[in-house]
Amino acid sequence: MATESGAFKRFFETRRTLETYPTGGYRWWLLILAVMATMVSFYEFGFPALLPLWLPTLHFSQEQFGYFLTFAVIVSAVSAMIGGPLADRHGRVVVVDVCLAIIIVLTFCNLLMTNFVSFVIVRGLMNAVAGLMWGALGGLTRDFSPRLSRGAAFGLLTAGAVLCQLLWNQIPALTLPIFHTWQSQIWIMGFLAIALYIPVLLWLKDLSPKLRSMVIGSEEVGEAFESGDIPAAEASGAENAFSQLLGQWQAWVLVVGVVAFLGGAITIQNFGPLMFVQQYGYSPGEAARMTALFWWLNLIMLVPSGWLSDYLQMRKALSVGLGLVTLAVMLYWVLNFSAPMSPARLGTIAFVLGGVGAFAFIPWCAMYSEFLEDLSPALQATGWSFFQFMYRLFIAISGPIIVAVAHRYGWGTWMWEPVVGTALFIVSLLMIPGHWRPVTAVTPAAQPAPQPAGGR
Repeated sequence: MATESGAFKRFFETRRTLETYPTGGYRWWLLILAVMATMVSFYEFGFPALLPLWLPTLHFSQEQFGYFLTFAVIVSAVSAMIGGPLADRHGRVVVVDVCLAIIIVLTFCNLLMTNFVSFVIVRGLMNAVAGLMWGALGGLTRDFSPRLSRGAAFGLLTAGAVLCQLLWNQIPALTLPIFHTWQSQIWIMGFLAIALYIPVLLWLKDLSPKLRSMVIGSEEVGEAFESGDIPAAEASGAENAFSQLLGQWQAWVLVVGVVAFLGGAITIQNFGPLMFVQQYGYSPGEAARMTALFWWLNLIMLVPSGWLSDYLQMRKALSVGLGLVTLAVMLYWVLNFSAPMSPARLGTIAFVLGGVGAFAFIPWCAMYSEFLEDLSPALQATGWSFFQFMYRLFIAISGPIIVAVAHRYGWGTWMWEPVVGTALFIVSLLMIPGHWRPVTAVTPAAQPAPQPAGGR
């Protein structure tokens, strides 16, 4: 058995590992494959259109569903902490391929659900498996994006996740009037996932461990090296990897700050339609349009914001500047929250918030990835798993609090959290030394020995 396992590992590494750094269109194709994998990992969890159908047919209440969401988010957060070090040690693609295959099988297992217990088992397993691969996807994005183009790469990756927000609503809107059942949506989700998974399975590849240990400044630098020229960074086990990461105060500051900043997007994603109906008396259709406006400009601006941060190479300055713009818009909205708002006025606020939020977040992604790279190239997936853990822990904790605060004190009271969160995000960036001036491509001689994170 050990011999067969070793033979499979050698076969996989031969077929799915790159010994030279990809450049040009091929590198972007690999990034697109990572986006397709991201879409599968997120799309299979869409529930807004299915929930009204699940409640009566699977015989559970909204309260039970709320408890399940908290449970599922915690499960995915914990599994993310496990999956990151696995991807850093054994490679990203093997983790992605295996997890996606299991998720697709579990998607079709949704058709076997008959009650709340079976719902918890199937959907809980899906969340656990998905969490294992999120760090690997962040690691792949770093691997295939030199520092001088990393912002656009993370913008592209995030666009895949945001696009799922629209698919969750658009596909059921078109197909439910035809097929009428939640099972029809599972079939659609499953076959769409297979269509996206096949190219990932066939063509997504890993960098060799030695190439992953390089700090690539530009494509030209990547072309200058073959994997054998560079000593590999040692990938530690889960305990050592997280000890190395969590011992850095900058990691805590960066992640806690951005998670607080994302509180506004989390609120709009999960409670936007409900908030707009209860606060402003909109119809469900109008409330859904307000929410969609936020995500449309958010989606549109993700890649341009990354491209601009690549062009200027001033990640921190852009995040701070756009964070201040976001803070100003949030303050205007919250200070006028109780006043009557026309759909046009509120739609403009939501539209602008989605765009400036994306412009602040994507440069942070590139900066955080570079910070992790400066600590150790072997910690990239581990670092993104830490972000996913904190992000999902915030969702699990804040969900019941949002409902309680909104019920007792009103939505206007809760919306001060995104204001405070945005301010904390700006402060967290100012606490991190350096990262103000544009970087230059790392010279070949400097490649094998990443420097500790610090000022530049």
